[in-house]
Amino acid sequence: MGQLCCFPFSRDEEKISKRPIGIRDLINEALHQERMGLKAKVKQIKELLFKPETQAKIRRELFEGRSINHSNQGNDVDFSDTLT
Repeated sequence: MGQLCCFPFSRDEEKISKRPIGIRDLINEALHQERMGLKAKVKQIKELLFKPETQAKIRRELFEGRSINHSNQGNDVDFSDTLT
């Protein structure tokens, strides 16, 4: 194992870390690409849910058939707090 005071790796370990691309690197790159794609989709979904027309449609579907007392603001669903 390398020295603990100044350098995290010994000279031999440092040479090993600069190896050609291996299976672990390919797996990490594939996982990174998948994460980036998923983050982009989550961003699109959040943008869609923050649109006023989407929120209105969700409210209509959630409360369809129920009588809503509009004077009481506690009945309204506020999506901005739940998605951040």
